[in-house]
Parts: sequence; C-alpha cells; structure tokens
Amino acid sequence: MKYMTLLFIFIANIALANDAITLKNEFVLEEVEWVKNQGSARVEGSAYIKLENGEYKGCDSFNVELLPVAPYSNERIFHTYKNNASGQILMSAKPPKFSPDVLAYHDYLLKTKCGENNKFVFSAVPEGEYYAIAFIIFGEAPMLLGGGVMQKIAVKNGETTTVLVKQQ
Repeated sequence: MKYMTLLFIFIANIALANDAITLKNEFVLEEVEWVKNQGSARVEGSAYIKLENGEYKGCDSFNVELLPVAPYSNERIFHTYKNNASGQILMSAKPPKFSPDVLAYHDYLLKTKCGENNKFVFSAVPEGEYYAIAFIIFGEAPMLLGGGVMQKIAVKNGETTTVLVKQQ
C-alpha cells in the first residue's frame, strides 16, 4: 500500500510538472534588486476585478504588489495576462504555473494591503517600471473565486503615480 501511495504521488508530481510553463528568460537578481532601494515616489490607487457574472469586486483587505519590470517578469506576466500592458485572470481560468519558479522573484517586489474604499498606497518607491498587481482571491479551496488584475505603470522620483487597476 505504501508503494502505491508513493507511486501515485510521483505520477501526480510528474503530471503537475508537465503543466508548468517553461520560461526562456532566467531570473537575474541584478535586473530587479533596485526595487529594495529607498525611493522618493508614491504610488496610490485602487483595484477591482471583473467577476464572471460581470460584477466588480474591490481590493479591500487584499494584497497589492509592485513587481519590477524585467525580462523574467515580462515573460511571466505575458503568459498569465496574455499581454504586458494590463489584464486580469480569474481563478476559474486556472492561472499558469512556471518552471523555474524562482523564490527570489517573489521577494524582489513591493507589497501592501488594500484598505477601506479599495485604496492602496506605496511610499518611498524607487523610480522604475512596475506591474501593479492586485490579488483579489476569495472563497474556500478548491472553489476559489476572483483572481489577479494587473496594470503596467511608470514611476518617477518625487512624483505621485495614481493608478486604477481595473479591466472593463
């Protein structure tokens, strides 16, 4: 019985690994490490995801990230949202998995939580190009609802960038 359980886990892992998108670009830390520097910009905005029923759900209490633009993130974003300008993906569309899924990719970004009235704020942001991504995911596994919504933005030192992350 133990052998059958291990065999099942092994086969399941192979099947899951085959579902992962193999990325052509490598994660290069030097291309994104600037995101950890103290900046003088501010990014503020709100985010909404359009649900399958056509209604919008705001980002109140959900995570928002500023992901620095680089070849590795460009490729991941393109595979997820089908472009690099703006988009959304619902959980029902089964967001892709990636290989390699580099741990540092998930660490070299800025994070905040959306507050009341679906507003978020990032302070001390370094100048650069980012993907503003809100993860508005709710429900109980395995029936998770919502998804991710993304907008590419450019941030300048000393300026406030206001963004509405929402697909029509």
